[in-house]
Amino acid sequence: MAVKGILMAGGKGTRLRPITYAIPKPLVPIAGLSCMEYPIRSFAEAGIKDIVVTTGYKFESLISGVIQQKHANLNIIFSVEREPAGTAGSIKAIQGFLNDTFVVASGDVLADFNIKDILKAHIKSKAIATIVLTEVDDPTQFGIVETKNNMVVRFLEKPLQNEIFSNMVNAGIYVFEPEIFDHIPENQTYDFAKELFPKLLKEGIAINTYIGKGAWLDTGRPRELIMANKLMANKYGIEMNEPFIKGRMIIKERPIGHDFTIEGSCYLGEGVKIGTGAKVVNSTVYNNVAIGDNTEIIDSILFENCIIKNNSKISKSLLMKNTTIGKDCEIQESALSANLNIQDRSKIYNVSLSSENDSTD
Repeated sequence: MAVKGILMAGGKGTRLRPITYAIPKPLVPIAGLSCMEYPIRSFAEAGIKDIVVTTGYKFESLISGVIQQKHANLNIIFSVEREPAGTAGSIKAIQGFLNDTFVVASGDVLADFNIKDILKAHIKSKAIATIVLTEVDDPTQFGIVETKNNMVVRFLEKPLQNEIFSNMVNAGIYVFEPEIFDHIPENQTYDFAKELFPKLLKEGIAINTYIGKGAWLDTGRPRELIMANKLMANKYGIEMNEPFIKGRMIIKERPIGHDFTIEGSCYLGEGVKIGTGAKVVNSTVYNNVAIGDNTEIIDSILFENCIIKNNSKISKSLLMKNTTIGKDCEIQESALSANLNIQDRSKIYNVSLSSENDSTD
């Protein structure tokens, strides 16, 4: 059986702006790897060597970013949508490539699951489709699913609080047999969750389910992206217990400096400088970031070449590359785009700041 993998990577990521003005959402890094790299790696570990990436928004940047990853032993091709076709519609467009069982995953959701186990469960079920489920605390932003004997009984997309009948939600990972194309119309926008699955249920066609094992998180907002970085740093990091560094973390190169504190689940890139008395907790700090003396970075993400000057505090925030924060500043629960220069003693709370150079498409 030559199973193929499909990675849907055409979304605009509007809730993650200003980040996605500059970077397609599937390429937004999570603990040093792009979001879409996690499902690509899961495909490879399951023995899937042929992968199609469906894309549309900022497709040139996305294709370039994937190519730069240099995936050895994988055949990756791209299907570019000139107009949005919907999740099922985008797969219908590449039907000729899919003549056996295939796996579909979302490139803009952190999903670090064991695809091999999912495939085994699908084949055992003999169903035309398998939906991977995951449990969440608040299902109001997702499609909830009720099951019986591992088969879908009913769906409800984004339920109101009083409509919730399950905390198991659609994780956006599917396994299909090629017969599924008989149920997807041609040349029209068509969605898996909103249209195809309800249609299959109505026609009495069984839909198998599998509860995913591993890390899953919708990274649609900055706070969720921060959480995703902590999850992956904790999962793939090494336990550290040194005088200045304690926790589970990924450290690409030991930071320059002394008498600082690094704690929790962190990712540190190369060329990072940390000042005396500074503290980094549960944060991601990318290459060539400079953190000043007595500065605190808490539950945050700093992209490449950021400069945080002395006595400032960054909390639950995200700073894009080449942004400079002056002395004695406080940034809380905010997202700042690239190339900003924040003056000394500035206070920024719960805002999204963009520079004049940001795209508005």
